[in-house]
Amino acid sequence: MDFYFSGMRILIFLAAILVGNIALAQKLYPFEKKDKWGYMNQEGTIVINPIYDYADDFNEGYAVVALGNLPCLIDANQKRYIDTGMYQYIGKYSEGLCSVMDYKFKRYYVNLKAEKVITLDKEIYDAGAFNSGLAKVSKKVDEVEKKFGVDITNMGFKFAYINNKGEYQCEFKYDDAEDLNEGTARVKVGKKFGFINAQCKEIVSPTYGSITEFNEDLAAIELDGKYGFINKQGEEAIKPQFEFAALFSEGLAGYSEKDKWGFIDKSGKVVIPALYDGVKPFGEGMAAIQQIGKWGFIDKTGKLMMNPFYENVGYYNDGVCPVQNKGKWGTINKDGRIVAPFDFEFIGNYEDGIAEVIFRDINLYLDLRGNLLPRLK
Repeated sequence: MDFYFSGMRILIFLAAILVGNIALAQKLYPFEKKDKWGYMNQEGTIVINPIYDYADDFNEGYAVVALGNLPCLIDANQKRYIDTGMYQYIGKYSEGLCSVMDYKFKRYYVNLKAEKVITLDKEIYDAGAFNSGLAKVSKKVDEVEKKFGVDITNMGFKFAYINNKGEYQCEFKYDDAEDLNEGTARVKVGKKFGFINAQCKEIVSPTYGSITEFNEDLAAIELDGKYGFINKQGEEAIKPQFEFAALFSEGLAGYSEKDKWGFIDKSGKVVIPALYDGVKPFGEGMAAIQQIGKWGFIDKTGKLMMNPFYENVGYYNDGVCPVQNKGKWGTINKDGRIVAPFDFEFIGNYEDGIAEVIFRDINLYLDLRGNLLPRLK
């Protein structure tokens, strides 16, 4: 009998853990109702009732919300790990830490026990989330510029990176910098851009007039007024030769020539000639093209799949694409049939079967069938 009850207690305990893990594992979406925020799941079912003054996206199972306009950090079961009143600012939780700022404007990184793991220098103005073991930090600086023979002092910023022990991995030498994404981050010195890696080493020194993020392992760069591509080793993959170039998607990237747009492959070969006034990235084998102010769709051979008709479009994902007509947004499938009517002020691109929308000035979501989410009773 004792063993039976012990076993039951173990089963109940394991069930509780399982329920908690499921709650943490499912993707949750913040939504607003009557000026309060809650969360729904991918089916549009309300998981956390709208009781918060603000709600940020969940990251690694935790989200920043606000009660009484004071931030706190919660999990999907609404357990508070950093309570209200402790800090006036709480950043995104990532890699075991989140940045916080107290009421004396002092910044730290804390763990889920609200313990101060890293105390930042007093000069630190902002601190980002950790990605690939590095976090971006910035400080204010005085920038002196001479105009008409007079020194003009303006406030500026310098950026550096720290590791999860709070150790600086580089000096405050960047005039702008981004959080790492998939092991790389764009940095800027003066008016030139480059890349660092997760070891805070410059894989691309700041030499380019502009540079995009990496997508499909290539980034578009501008050098001496021409655009090409580099790889993650900093090597030139496609020689700068185009008027402009966009990100690669599904193996093809938009390029411009004589103010017209087409597509190239990863060798730099023209696959679809520059015939269009504008193009958008490929999604599920189709890309939007613009002619005479209207948008239609082509396939990867350049075959016209839908005549230019729409005022604006997104890209295909999950078999659906947002499109705009007469100032309103709806969605269509790959046959061009309307899925969601043109009733929306805006529809974003679909991810995981859900798109953000603005409907009657309210931020909501739309599923693949065109149903509004969350499903309110």
